[in-house]
Amino acid sequence: DGQKKLVAEHSSDGRQDVGDSEIAVAESASNPTTKRGRLSGGAAATGPEHVTYRVQGGLRHVEPYDFDFTTHVKQRWIGRTLLEVCACEFVAFPRDYYEASIEAGRVTVDGKAVKSGHVLRDGQRIVHRAVRCRENPVLDRGPIKVVEETKALLVVSKPSSLPIHPCGSYRFNSLIAILRNQGTVEADAALHTTHRLDRLTSGLVLLAKTKEAARRVGTWFAANQIRKTYLARVRGCFEQLLKGDLPLGATRKDERIHVAGYIRCIDRKVGKYQFSAEAPVAGEDAKDAATEFEFVGMASEDESIVRCYPATGRTHQIRVHLLHLGFPIANDSCYGGELRNDCTLPLIPHIRQEAHDSSRSGEEATMHPSHSDAKARMS
Repeated sequence: DGQKKLVAEHSSDGRQDVGDSEIAVAESASNPTTKRGRLSGGAAATGPEHVTYRVQGGLRHVEPYDFDFTTHVKQRWIGRTLLEVCACEFVAFPRDYYEASIEAGRVTVDGKAVKSGHVLRDGQRIVHRAVRCRENPVLDRGPIKVVEETKALLVVSKPSSLPIHPCGSYRFNSLIAILRNQGTVEADAALHTTHRLDRLTSGLVLLAKTKEAARRVGTWFAANQIRKTYLARVRGCFEQLLKGDLPLGATRKDERIHVAGYIRCIDRKVGKYQFSAEAPVAGEDAKDAATEFEFVGMASEDESIVRCYPATGRTHQIRVHLLHLGFPIANDSCYGGELRNDCTLPLIPHIRQEAHDSSRSGEEATMHPSHSDAKARMS
């Protein structure tokens, strides 16, 4: 009938980056597992074709390797100096490192050595040569599970802590790179992301095998023919919001809490965002964001399970909206939660997808990984 419907439930997990002390413990564990990894496409870097993976203490490590990092000047960088942009936007190294690297010619602009005070222009190409890359470790729960696959699409279950595509401090430790490494797709096969899923969030990821498939899925998202649903474990009894006063920007209807307003980035270095119910002033970089929330049940005496229905797809939207309501994700220390040592599993590892796929002549497919863990945590 030409209609496409997708319903997915994700676990929104506030787990933070693994600290140095935890890495040291993992590296001292016995009997590490070593694998060979291959990176093809997606990363803005020129580096080794192969790297070594090392799995220890439940973490997947990538052995350090050299590569050339390449990027182009973004709109917000225009008119700023090269040193300022490097120091503020790429926080893996301190300012004095970038200053020495620029002076030594290891950081170039349009293929030429420049001074630290070089003022960047639109479209210029910045290359940081021979960077020693030490990727952050990610959780290792075995091979990435394929939920469904057609000639045009690949649906996989992404674990928490793993970014979808190579970015920042993650290249080989990314979903697409690991899918290639484990043989789910060929090393040179194209994979196109069709939507975002935060690194700390587990859930279904819909990947397109062709540009045309990616474009088609994009139209489904734009026409609201694909709907995503998240499950989050939050601090407090969320049911209390069904009566009493609500904060600005929040309304109540049909047993659901609706939050609508604007989200803006308040710290680009750490990637932190803030909600405001009031319209932004002229020139302020804020985007409209709306989410509906539904109380599911109590996970414990002081934690609730909440189903989240985002109407927009802003960065950290659900996390920021829950904080605004006063019910932050339980272990999201960045947005009001408390990081705990027992958070080794996704909050609610239940994912469901229902889809009409044209390659199946309209047949409806229902796909879900096992969710026995979720039932156990709800009991």
